[in-house]
Amino acid sequence: MPKNATRLTLLSLLALLLPLGARAFSVPDHEAMTRASIDAVLATEAHPELEAHRAAIVEGSRAEDLNLHVKWTGYHHFFHPGTSLDSGFRKDSGARVRMLWMEAEEAASNGDLARAFDRVGHLVHHIQDMAVPMHVVPVMHGLSDRFEQHAARQAVVHEGRELAPLSGEEAQLALARETLEVVRMGSLPVEGGAIPWSAFWAAPATPGPGAFGVYGVVGNAFDSKEVRWQGRTWKVDSSAYDDFVDARVESAVAYSRAFLLYATQRLTALAQAREQVAKPLWKPAPVLGLEVLGGAVATLRGAAPVAGLRALFPLPWSLGLSASFARALAHPLAGGTGASAWSLSVLTPPLLTARIGYSRGVDLRASVGAGLSSQAGQLHPELPVGLRLHTMLGRRVSLSAEAQYRAFAPRTSPWAQGIGFMLGTGFTWGDN
Repeated sequence: MPKNATRLTLLSLLALLLPLGARAFSVPDHEAMTRASIDAVLATEAHPELEAHRAAIVEGSRAEDLNLHVKWTGYHHFFHPGTSLDSGFRKDSGARVRMLWMEAEEAASNGDLARAFDRVGHLVHHIQDMAVPMHVVPVMHGLSDRFEQHAARQAVVHEGRELAPLSGEEAQLALARETLEVVRMGSLPVEGGAIPWSAFWAAPATPGPGAFGVYGVVGNAFDSKEVRWQGRTWKVDSSAYDDFVDARVESAVAYSRAFLLYATQRLTALAQAREQVAKPLWKPAPVLGLEVLGGAVATLRGAAPVAGLRALFPLPWSLGLSASFARALAHPLAGGTGASAWSLSVLTPPLLTARIGYSRGVDLRASVGAGLSSQAGQLHPELPVGLRLHTMLGRRVSLSAEAQYRAFAPRTSPWAQGIGFMLGTGFTWGDN
């Protein structure tokens, strides 16, 4: 199975098992709208840099929905004009748009247009989400939402209005307001009348920061051939739903085009001038990773070589979870037999961060958790504590260094009264 197909299959299974948050248009819809937006820009005038990085933009718009660990621990895709929708552990779509644009400008100012346009693709995804009523009313929903199950007709993707260039924040705000106006003032044509769209998606009863609405009085009934409203059943022609989705797609393409035009002009100018923009503080992205470990445990008795594996998982509030296995490759110098150790540790938010160039950095975290060691067939509980440095060598490869002490290790264990020093490297999936 191709690499991308495997990744998409695994993520689809995860989405079914852990339906936290929501998506808007389908991944193929986002890809089609992004391609149409790029075509619309290039149809009016030549933009060589946009043409050269078309694939990066489309992939970015796709990846923003598939980076589930980023969505679940860092940012969601909801936005409401004038109101923050930040939750206890996730920022709203507006915060994500601002961060992505800072990263795009910084990459362009360092001549890295491939990275800059990748960030643009991620940002375009959020603009397109603003055409979805549930994302701006907003209404929390899952994969059973009937609007999202309605596929966009590909023919209409290539239509759209021409708007003046807009920044990412401007395009997001303008499209969100337009969609809200449609929900508040528009209606669904039915036989013998019309049902307001607000009957499908109702605004929060008490507006304010973090407030979400609910499905309206008709429930999750989009695409239904019959809708119960005001004490009677109304018949609906399916073309009415098609027209509504077509209009939302048209607007998504129009505002995406306006942003892409703005972004291409701005990023190309930054790259040509090498104008250094203000650098935000380094903030490591949430990561999923699998590393191979190697190192040694140093004690007063000598040293024992150690090897193992480590899996990394992101948690909310910039925390991390580390699950590791290590085995001593030689007998302890003070007698006994070889030993193995398991650890499940929580990583603190970064204690220190530093930049390495413009696009990479290193972070230092403390770790504490629970552990078990196995020696001569006996299991012993332990308390692993340590400090860990982590950096990325590329988009997919990580490097870490850790010093760890295992309290309550048995006297004959390689870890008894010693410090383990481990280097790790492996595949890591970050904010890509």
